[in-house]
Amino acid sequence: MLRAAAKNFHDVTVIVDPADYPQVLAEIKATGNTTLATRFKLCVKVFELTSKYDTAIAAWLGKVDVATNAYFK
Repeated sequence: MLRAAAKNFHDVTVIVDPADYPQVLAEIKATGNTTLATRFKLCVKVFELTSKYDTAIAAWLGKVDVATNAYFK
């Protein structure tokens, strides 16, 4: 869902870091929307985060023997 939203950053503001709330809220209060630059910056954060998540999943799955369902540490 995050990636789908981020791909539509022209129209959607996606927040994955609570530290970004103040800026987003300030922009919305001031103009009724976020700027394209802010939405793009937040889009990049989404892909950085989901990339790390995918890497962690791939690393874990790489340690599983599908035939025996055993996990190799």
